[in-house]
Amino acid sequence: MSRVTLAGGVSACALTLALAFAAQAQTALPPLTVGAARPATPGPTTAPAATTSKEPSPDEVVVTQKQIVPEKPPQSDTAQILAREPGVSVQTGGGVSGLPAIRGLADDRLKIVVGGVQTTSSCANHMNSPLSYTDPNTIGKVDVVYGVSSVSKGGDSIGGSILVTPKSPVFATPVVELSGAPGGRPAPAAAPVSPYPPVPFLPIPAPGTLRFGPNKEVLATGTLSSFYRGNNNGVGVSATLNVANDHWSLLYNGSWQRAGNYNAGGNGGPVFSTNFLSENHAATLGYQNDGHLFTFRGTYQNIPYQGFPNQRMDMTRNRAYSLEANYKGNFSWGFLEARAYWNQVFHKMGFLEDRAFLNHPMIALGRDFGYSLKAEIPYTDVDLIRLGNEFHGYRLQDYWPADWTGYPRNLSRPFSQVNINAGQRNRIGTYAEWERIWTPQWTTLLGVRNDIVWMDTGPGLSYTPFRYSNFAFTNLSALNVNAVTLFNAQDRERTDVNFDMTALARYAPEPGSLYEVGYSRKTRSPNLYERYTWPVAGAFTAMFNWFGDGNGYTGNLNLKPEVAHNFSVTANWRDTSGANAWEARVSPFFSYIENFIDGARTGLTFNTFPVANSYVFQILQFRNYKAQLYGVDAGGRLKLHDSPEYGVLTGYGVFSFVYGRNLDIGNPAHCAPANGVCSLTSFRVKRGDGIWNLMPANARIGLEHHFGGLEMAAETQLVAAKDHVSANKGEFTTPAYALLNLRAAYEWSNLRVDLGVDNVTNALYSLPMGGFDLTNYARTAAFFGAGAGLLSVRQVPGMGRNFYAGLTVKF
Repeated sequence: MSRVTLAGGVSACALTLALAFAAQAQTALPPLTVGAARPATPGPTTAPAATTSKEPSPDEVVVTQKQIVPEKPPQSDTAQILAREPGVSVQTGGGVSGLPAIRGLADDRLKIVVGGVQTTSSCANHMNSPLSYTDPNTIGKVDVVYGVSSVSKGGDSIGGSILVTPKSPVFATPVVELSGAPGGRPAPAAAPVSPYPPVPFLPIPAPGTLRFGPNKEVLATGTLSSFYRGNNNGVGVSATLNVANDHWSLLYNGSWQRAGNYNAGGNGGPVFSTNFLSENHAATLGYQNDGHLFTFRGTYQNIPYQGFPNQRMDMTRNRAYSLEANYKGNFSWGFLEARAYWNQVFHKMGFLEDRAFLNHPMIALGRDFGYSLKAEIPYTDVDLIRLGNEFHGYRLQDYWPADWTGYPRNLSRPFSQVNINAGQRNRIGTYAEWERIWTPQWTTLLGVRNDIVWMDTGPGLSYTPFRYSNFAFTNLSALNVNAVTLFNAQDRERTDVNFDMTALARYAPEPGSLYEVGYSRKTRSPNLYERYTWPVAGAFTAMFNWFGDGNGYTGNLNLKPEVAHNFSVTANWRDTSGANAWEARVSPFFSYIENFIDGARTGLTFNTFPVANSYVFQILQFRNYKAQLYGVDAGGRLKLHDSPEYGVLTGYGVFSFVYGRNLDIGNPAHCAPANGVCSLTSFRVKRGDGIWNLMPANARIGLEHHFGGLEMAAETQLVAAKDHVSANKGEFTTPAYALLNLRAAYEWSNLRVDLGVDNVTNALYSLPMGGFDLTNYARTAAFFGAGAGLLSVRQVPGMGRNFYAGLTVKF
């Protein structure tokens, strides 16, 4: 049976099953009028959704607009906003391209979806990560789903999910509902209440709000914001405009921002290759009627340049387009959502002027496309069935153009090097989930999922594909010619049949207390670079590295999919007196991962500068291992004072800890990076090498004060020393540090002003997930010699004192 036939059969079975459940649900439920009644007092509501649970899952965090708004002036990167949540950290990338991690698992190990569009990093360094395609100004909310996630929110991932919901178009209520003015249409008759909320509506506008049309039935709202950041001279503007009547709505979101290199704390000086320029635009057209919502969204992103301090190259162009069509509808039998999307990106890497290198471009062309179908069916009053089917296709062309100018004498690069030639990765997934309320205290959720992943690529091509006697043929070129010849001779087609499952039990003994215990089996197939990267020679391999460690990586056609067994226990408590005086959450977790994909030392090394006293980097090959991670994350909030005279004073705290080990690779003592002493044998003696780029134990403790339109906050960020590292990859240890941040905001009528300062004491510290500061090493070695460069080796430092200001006007 072919993959296409098999995939089509799975899809057909899923749709047949969904229709069967729908028909049965229609006979079991009493007749309901299609669509939801409008609320008596029009106001903003959420998009259609259904759940039998009285409480949201305690192992999920929703980052709302209320939390995002104060973070927009100091943060350009969406990933950094999420880092305030327990268990979430960020691996340093570019200024708008950090790689988020949930409980130690990052990047492709997470399912990251922006507005229903699932994009793939079309870059050998993962510079264009999925969250880099969204700006904080465009976000409505973000769902952070931890490791034990439902199968309806996972798939082809092992570490959790980040689901970004862009700002949705909102609709104006009919004029008759606003004022009863003559000429307006009569108000609709009351309809039976649907179990699903209606589509979003704008609230009744205040006098003076911009309205137009024959009967003033069209309403326009929007915001205009700007910010300034002192440390890196960052500036930016963003705008939102929504024009709507009761059925149609058009929403525009746009932003532009630019920043120079930031300065480290103390006397650390500038951190080179941290500058960037970025612009994002999105337009959404929506139509709603009687509980049905259609939206069509298009986006455009242009990043002319973005520095990456822990990579060997920078982004010199990233231009992306996406289109998405979405339908949400309420029916008597349940809720249906259908979506189709397409995304295309042109990505180019090179060297910005900070690195003082000759430029040579590297290009990747990527295209994502797919669909998803989701149905939620209240089978009975206490049973909810979720069914879904989705497809995600990905195409990639990764090549390095021929170089006739950089090396004109020996003609060492007369042909383009093709690394991924017409690469394709396809996945079709189907899931079924059953949620049931057994008693007012007990709820369970069971889900199963199947994902079929098939991938292939065409033959590769080396810079120098043949041996010629009339020009120099280097040893490095010979290694790559042999490697690509072997690669091309092999069968490169691969198919993985993956199965996931989730089992959760929730217990609410009393209002305000909720406990959840869960297990999930989750699977991720390798990406195209992990399987199909064929170069093996020296610095060529260093261009395939999204870890920021400076080493080189080569692929492995025989990789197996990663399989994670995740366990967690989560407890939530909150005040139920109505005063919302306190809340707390704690969640210990454990993950055991089979076929964990990590880099194995091959015994080959290289130097960026092939002279004595230069840093020695390793060449590693992707292989499968066993690994484990465990830890705990927690958070809480306590209202300390509440009075009309002095406002509300609240204290809060967040704590995260994760410890991870590769159970098959050793962690030898005294294996300092670049010393060349640690042999391959030494990594086989003592098991338990650290997992690369884990955030050490850290906490945020702060006070917030609200009085009328005034908001003030003081926060301390505490980070422990990082001493358990990956010796295999030469990871650096980092010392402990503490940062003090202050902020204030005042909102009056339609105006908001934000002021703040981060790292008040201007502390000098190393980012625990910053990686190797390759730009600093390369600059120092180029200007003062390789020996001086070796003395300049360091982890990427964090930003020093940063004053910022923001201004937002609403209309």
